[in-house]
Amino acid sequence: MKVELSTEGLEEINVIMHVTHAESNASTEEGQHNIFIHPTLSAYYQNLTPFIALSMFVGSLLVLLNIAIFSHTVSKIRNSCDPCTRVPSIIMCSLYPIICGAAFTTIMLPKGWLVCHTVMHICFTIGAVVFRQLCFRYVGSELTYAKENDGAAVAISTPPCCCCCLCLPALMPSKTKLALLRYMVWQMPIVQGCIMLVLNLIYYREKDLYHSVNMYFIPFLVSSILIGIWALNIVVRMVNSIHSEYGLMKKMFCLQLILLLCKLQYMLLDTQLNHIELGGYYPINHTIYKQTIINLLILVEMVLVSLLVQNAYKSPPV
Repeated sequence: MKVELSTEGLEEINVIMHVTHAESNASTEEGQHNIFIHPTLSAYYQNLTPFIALSMFVGSLLVLLNIAIFSHTVSKIRNSCDPCTRVPSIIMCSLYPIICGAAFTTIMLPKGWLVCHTVMHICFTIGAVVFRQLCFRYVGSELTYAKENDGAAVAISTPPCCCCCLCLPALMPSKTKLALLRYMVWQMPIVQGCIMLVLNLIYYREKDLYHSVNMYFIPFLVSSILIGIWALNIVVRMVNSIHSEYGLMKKMFCLQLILLLCKLQYMLLDTQLNHIELGGYYPINHTIYKQTIINLLILVEMVLVSLLVQNAYKSPPV
């Protein structure tokens, strides 16, 4: 008995096979890429692994330890610092527990990683503005510094533009030039804040678009930071040349550690850890393990930096 298939029947079978094959390929592709997908909050907490749970516990202890160090530092500042420098000094010391809180929040709420990363980023820019203000409060004001400096030239070949500015003449401090340095530092929180706000809106509305356009914002971010750090380094060296007893270089180093550890180190580890197989598939996947490792490291580092900050700010000028 022969079974004859019509042309329509053969076409229908071909269509079904084609659709099945396409669905299979789509499923395979999704399985290969879901290691980079952030899980929902319910899926995350329903599938916690021992490593993630332990990281949450250790992270909470590190946050409490950082807050304790900050509280002790504040008590020292209140007893030893002059009233005009007290508030800026406390603000500078508060950056590190805030960053700790942002890193811990990323572990607890993985989908909010970009918001938390933005908080770390903005902490540095705000810290730069406050630290510049603190430098001149140590000497009274910009006008007082200009009088004490007595017209001495100041070298502007400072990091991060020391190699590019060797041919430029030394800076003669004046009201106009000090104002220019002030605006160069102040632009950082404004420019960086606007760019990071746009990136957050794009990411949480359309992730594919974010991955397509975020590279175009990097030159503006880098340029803004380089200009701001360069101006801040000039200011620090200007004041430090007259009043080295305030330990401004040490305090500047503590501020720059925020950028090094929370931005440069973050980007480096995020790239390098993609070459190592971490975790499994959705929901506790490679991305979750990678974020947890990076932020746990930042938590440990911020505790150590807080101890360094405590040493830099708690002692009165010699």
